Parts: sequence; structure tokens; C-alpha cells
Amino acid sequence: MPNLSTYRRSVTLSGRRSVALPAPRTPRLPRWVLLLVLIGVAALAVNAFGATYLTTYRLHREADRLTRKVGTLRKENAQLREEIRRLHTPQYIERLAREQLGLVRPGEIPIILVRPTPAPPSP
Repeated sequence: MPNLSTYRRSVTLSGRRSVALPAPRTPRLPRWVLLLVLIGVAALAVNAFGATYLTTYRLHREADRLTRKVGTLRKENAQLREEIRRLHTPQYIERLAREQLGLVRPGEIPIILVRPTPAPPSP
């Protein structure tokens, strides 16, 4: 007896007997076409999500770099503020005047140390 699950409709012949006819088959695509479409869809998904991920990754790296730079600039800013605070004290101004400009107070005798230059090597 044939498998009746593959049959869709019955036709009555001369009013007495019905015969099941096979269901019309829909044309199936070959497997390689389905595989090709699947690979194409996967490539598009990787392209779309990969580009987004790459952009996000680069932005996170840039944000981390800028955060480190802000920290460095804050430290430098704190050092400069401390330098400004010290520049308002007379002792620091005097020290800078003596060290960088070679100034002396009235009545002081400046002493200049001269280091001997090394003799040139003889040939």
C-alpha cells in the first residue's frame, strides 16, 4: 500500500472509487545555492557588525588615551600651581636670583669657581 501522507487530494473515478494523486512538487533549490546565500548573508553580517565593533574599539582606545593625557595634564597643572605659589615667597625669589641670575646682596662678595679644562690628548 502506498504511503498516503505524500498524497494531497483524491479524485473520484466514475463515482465509485477514489484514487489519491501525488501532491505537486515545488522546485527545490540546489544545496550549493542555499549554501552560497547563507555565506553571503554571513559575510554581510560580519561586515556590518565587524565595522561597528572596530569603530567602538578604536573609540575606547582613544578615550583611554585621552583619560591618561588628562591625568598627566592635571599633574603638570598642579606642579605649575605649586611653582606659582612658591614664586610669591621672597625666599624662593632670592634663591632663583642667586642661582639663575648670579645676583648677590649688597656687601656680599661673589666667589666664582673656575674648573680647569682638561688638557687635549697628545697625538
